[in-house]
Amino acid sequence: MCGIAGIYEYGRSEGRVTPEAVTQMRDRLAHRGPDGAGVHVSEDGRVGLGHRRLAIVDLAHGAQPMFGEGGECLVFNGEIYNYPALRRDLEGRGARFRTQCDTEVILHAYRHYGDACVKHLTGMFAFALWDPKAARLLFARDPLGEKPLYWTARDGTFLFASEAKALLAHPRVAPEVNMTVLESYLANLVVPSPATLYQGINKLPPGTAGTCDAGGVRTWRYWDVTTERSFLDVSLPDAASHVRNLLERSVQARLMSDVPVGVLLSGGFDSTSLVALLRDRAARTSTFSVGFTDAPGLDERHEARWVAQHFGTDHHEVTVSPRQALESLTTMVHHQDEPLADPVCMPLGFVCALARRRGVPVVLAGEGADELFWGYPGYVRAMQRQRELRLLQRLPAGSRRFLAAAVPRSRRRRGFDLMMGAVGGRQLPIHYPLGMPSSVRSQVLVAHPYDPPLIPPQLTGDETALQTVAFDTQHYEFALRLPELLLMRIDRFSMAHSVEARVPFLDQELVEYAYRLPVHHKLDGDRTKVVLRRALADIVPERVANRAKQGFGAPIAHWLRGPMGDALLDLLTAPAMRRYFRTDAVADMVAEHRSGRAHHAWFLWPILNFAVWHRVWIEGESADELTDRLLRRCTVEAR
Repeated sequence: MCGIAGIYEYGRSEGRVTPEAVTQMRDRLAHRGPDGAGVHVSEDGRVGLGHRRLAIVDLAHGAQPMFGEGGECLVFNGEIYNYPALRRDLEGRGARFRTQCDTEVILHAYRHYGDACVKHLTGMFAFALWDPKAARLLFARDPLGEKPLYWTARDGTFLFASEAKALLAHPRVAPEVNMTVLESYLANLVVPSPATLYQGINKLPPGTAGTCDAGGVRTWRYWDVTTERSFLDVSLPDAASHVRNLLERSVQARLMSDVPVGVLLSGGFDSTSLVALLRDRAARTSTFSVGFTDAPGLDERHEARWVAQHFGTDHHEVTVSPRQALESLTTMVHHQDEPLADPVCMPLGFVCALARRRGVPVVLAGEGADELFWGYPGYVRAMQRQRELRLLQRLPAGSRRFLAAAVPRSRRRRGFDLMMGAVGGRQLPIHYPLGMPSSVRSQVLVAHPYDPPLIPPQLTGDETALQTVAFDTQHYEFALRLPELLLMRIDRFSMAHSVEARVPFLDQELVEYAYRLPVHHKLDGDRTKVVLRRALADIVPERVANRAKQGFGAPIAHWLRGPMGDALLDLLTAPAMRRYFRTDAVADMVAEHRSGRAHHAWFLWPILNFAVWHRVWIEGESADELTDRLLRRCTVEAR
């Protein structure tokens, strides 16, 4: 795992890249690669590539940038899990390898397959490859979006990096808020790709590759599971057996490492499954959990301890206090680059730091299981709404209008209005915004000068059949929530502490198979993850399998009634905030929340993240200085 950055002067004849410019960008990513660093600038000064290395495989020979036989130059972030098989295939085609690392496989794959090399790679990756003979830069991001890649093109200069902060180190890039996506951020807790909250900075979507040459920048999608619209005809026992086989292979592949591998353990079904699958595949596993001093309802350490004891792991814990949370607030937003308004970012940073302190630089995480096998309660509600919709559609039109009018507005929920609209002929959106509903956005935003789509346009469609609802719900998770929010939080806060996180549930072959399993193999009434539970029934303890789902989170409701609320009120006094928010309205929401009259935590948290991000990345205030100032002005319990 690494950090990459680079510059290509593709349209400026007078443009020249200096090693100093590349180094300045590269070293903004030092946390992603503390074990080594490299820079290459082409002889003509048109191209410069930089790399920071976190040594995981072939510790002695994996330095980058790495060069191919034809002079190609590569910088790569990630792991190619199928590299042993791909290497054998390429050797059969005449390739000669100098190292044992997966980086070199990409170089040879490009020489044999050209741009189509990305379709032969299985793993998590982002890379850029300079081909001097073609005078062209090829860049790509892995199919599921586990590894990020940001880029911008300005007046003939192309810049790319693993994180946006590296782009901001270049003198041609000035930080500016992208007003067209601010509302989208508040609705989704993140900005959907290819846009970012930075004006002019793009993030490459998952499963996308691109080139930059004298003609400019071109991108294309090379993999997209969300276009699949047919179910497999397979029995539940056969499906469970195949899922078990694929998952075992995925876990085994993700043990590829020359350093220790551990597990982030919550005590829930997904992380426990990983510990169970590791039992016979590795030496004593190290597990890591996080809890809170002030939120027993969100603290899963007791369940994690039980799992650790059951499987005999080397278990470690860290506890987060309100003061520690406030102390780490600005650091959290610094590592986010652009706001990821998911409270899990906070505890995730603490538990990854714990893994690094204990000498375990690679961890497995359970991300993706809920999205792939339908583990969220929202899936149950989605199917219930569709069944109700079918019943309503059988009523005469007059009866439907009477029913809609008979329910007082004060007793309605958002889903009722959407459903009655669908009965009237409009589509029924299953994919509600994750964050603020439009009614709240209209209260807190100063203006709506633009009317951008709040979700990626491919997420809209005709949702009339039960099968279509199933795919559209899953489509939403894989097109937005999973790659843009969940995978970015695990990347940011593992790499913030020089830890590589791997997600076995998102093996490409497993995803392609499980995505097409029939609805009843995933959801049976209120029972979720049907096929996964059956596949692992012999190794996951019943206590874990039968336990009600408890989402991994952080006590932001409690924090915002105390020091976090003080911090938000302090940040709202900045004149810049009045450009974006009705600060009086936000202050009223804070007061309502702190009094207990309302629960606004999930609306206030995105605003707090934005306000800190604006101070650090737009206004340029030091994260350390901002932390010190907030601690002086806010009353924080020491415990």
